[in-house]
Amino acid sequence: MTSKQGLLILAVPLLGACEYLPDMRKTADPLPSPYRHQQVWAVAPLRNESGTLHVDTARLADHLTRQLENASHIDVLPVNRVLEAMAAMGIREVTDRGQALELLGLVGADALVVGSLTSFDPYDPPKAGMALELYASPRMFYGDPVDLRNVSGDATEADDLPRTRPRAPATPVSGFLDAADPDVRRELEIYANKRGIRSANVPERHLYRINSDLYMEFVSYAMSSRLLRAESLRLSPPLPEAEGEPVAQHNTR
Repeated sequence: MTSKQGLLILAVPLLGACEYLPDMRKTADPLPSPYRHQQVWAVAPLRNESGTLHVDTARLADHLTRQLENASHIDVLPVNRVLEAMAAMGIREVTDRGQALELLGLVGADALVVGSLTSFDPYDPPKAGMALELYASPRMFYGDPVDLRNVSGDATEADDLPRTRPRAPATPVSGFLDAADPDVRRELEIYANKRGIRSANVPERHLYRINSDLYMEFVSYAMSSRLLRAESLRLSPPLPEAEGEPVAQHNTR
């Protein structure tokens, strides 16, 4: 359910020997999902704050969409639908909370992912920084199941729910993934080995470093995983207070 835009390699490293076969890729490990009921998400094109011009932010949204769809109980709307709603609002990017909430209502989803590409260096070893925010509709805070037949309609009216919890952003995450870092390189190699991209001359683990579009696919996977883990923490019930013991206070100094 991704947009039908053409493939744009982010930093133009062309590999003639590479067989780029998205229809034959292996399925990556499912991402963790904190939900018991089906949820409908949408992803807005990221803001480009990296200082690099060779970035297709809608393509990044496509990458995030595909990764999030791999989590159970999450359906993600096509990016084209989000772009149509943004055009109706007269905006090309989401820059504040008000726009995020308005866009969330227009697309009729349970949650909207917005964010920015904060840094990007495509040359081996590649580096990328990304910040994401999950803006949730009120029904996600209160656990109401989603009726997929009504996904094209309006989101739940905020006035119908008590205003005892913050509406947005529900969950923010950020990260910087440098392929020169041993931990990132190990995570990248594990991800690459589970995919079906082939090249006659380049190992998979290296292919994801020299092809910047593939590297941003990996970055989207890693950041989607962080976002869902953070969402799991948000939805986790608070630890019960031990009988006779006060709740521990966090030291904010």
